[in-house]
Amino acid sequence: MSIYKFILIFVFLGFAGGCTSFEVVNEPVPDILQAEKVCLVEHDDTREYFKTALKEWLREQGIKPDVYPQGASTDICEWTLEYKGRWSWLVGLYLADANIIAYHDGYEAGRVRLDVGKWDGHKWEDGRQRIFKLMDMLSGKVDHYDLSQKNKSEDFF
Repeated sequence: MSIYKFILIFVFLGFAGGCTSFEVVNEPVPDILQAEKVCLVEHDDTREYFKTALKEWLREQGIKPDVYPQGASTDICEWTLEYKGRWSWLVGLYLADANIIAYHDGYEAGRVRLDVGKWDGHKWEDGRQRIFKLMDMLSGKVDHYDLSQKNKSEDFF
């Protein structure tokens, strides 16, 4: 009888894995790489780690980050970023979803969003690495989570 319980659990986990969501939105804005300074509007409910990783990425690109409190206007600088991240717990802490919006002169210019499902393998990615990947995507450098290639290969079979 215990073999049946094992099979039942295995089948359940297989179905649960099939119900996972991995959603990516990428509307890049390559011009942000030409900025000398980018203002970050803090999101109080997002861990400090997110802001720190954004600042590191900007500095690596030769861009000076300038931080403003939550609620600051998006036209405070020529280029402004608003961000939001949510961490979740499943055996370990992981960045479950992230949203970064770029504004140029107060108007939305681009965005990147990632929502990782509970059973998705991407969830174990380091938070800093994920934020860096999202900023690479927002700046048009590379699309790390290009799902169109995955979907094309699945359609082939």
